[in-house]
Amino acid sequence: MVRMFKSKKGQYDIARKSIFWMIAGVVITITVLAFAMILSIYQGEVSTVPAEYEAKLTALRFVNTAECFTYQDLVTGRIESGVIDIDKFTQERLDDCYRSDSERGYSSFNFGLSLVGFDAIDVDSGEEKILMTNNFFNKVDFTLRFPVIVRSGSEEFSTQLLVFVQEGI
Repeated sequence: MVRMFKSKKGQYDIARKSIFWMIAGVVITITVLAFAMILSIYQGEVSTVPAEYEAKLTALRFVNTAECFTYQDLVTGRIESGVIDIDKFTQERLDDCYRSDSERGYSSFNFGLSLVGFDAIDVDSGEEKILMTNNFFNKVDFTLRFPVIVRSGSEEFSTQLLVFVQEGI
């Protein structure tokens, strides 16, 4: 027959170790969660694309695609990047080229376009008129400048396309 002795000192050691491991488990869990949160925040900061860069990539369609304002040779069908056809530079063409969602478009990029030296003057106010996307509310966050050549018939003029960018309201 095996005799078991109960030792109060042994019971105290077991209880003390149990408390230690419970506290250690909580501390280790909090440390692991904090480390995971720090890595997540760091990854978000590293992978963020600056708004200016994203807006510039979106606005390049205005000077590089025939669906917008870019000149397209009628004979060869070749699209000349960076050359704007002044006859295409209209509000209707802009509406076909870039249109943000009517309900949530205020939170995406919206643009106002102006060709330096080629804008029509509003007869009533005397101010230059700019082409605006459907949710552009004259809140300019930053301005992009694209050097372009404007083609009017057989004449070409060197100027800049100013793109006024509204990030969101």
